[in-house]
Amino acid sequence: MRAARFVTLCFIYSGLVFLAQYVTIYGVSFELAGLAQLGVGLSILGAGLLRLKRPEEEAQNPAEYGLFTYGMTALSLFITVIFLGQLLLL
Repeated sequence: MRAARFVTLCFIYSGLVFLAQYVTIYGVSFELAGLAQLGVGLSILGAGLLRLKRPEEEAQNPAEYGLFTYGMTALSLFITVIFLGQLLLL
């Protein structure tokens, strides 16, 4: 898989995890923390979908696996672990 496509999928996955976290932790609430979580999830998901729609226009498309790609992988794993930890505490 090309590095640019992998990073795009990491963006989409991270956005979906943030949205799932908002729904399970906050439900339909209008608290500041919940709205911030919703905004971050929608922003990251939107960025991923834009990267998916127009991959050639993205300025930071990695040509090979490097620090940016590994950073996105680490971020995706980190937010998954946090989300699963929160689910265990519910």
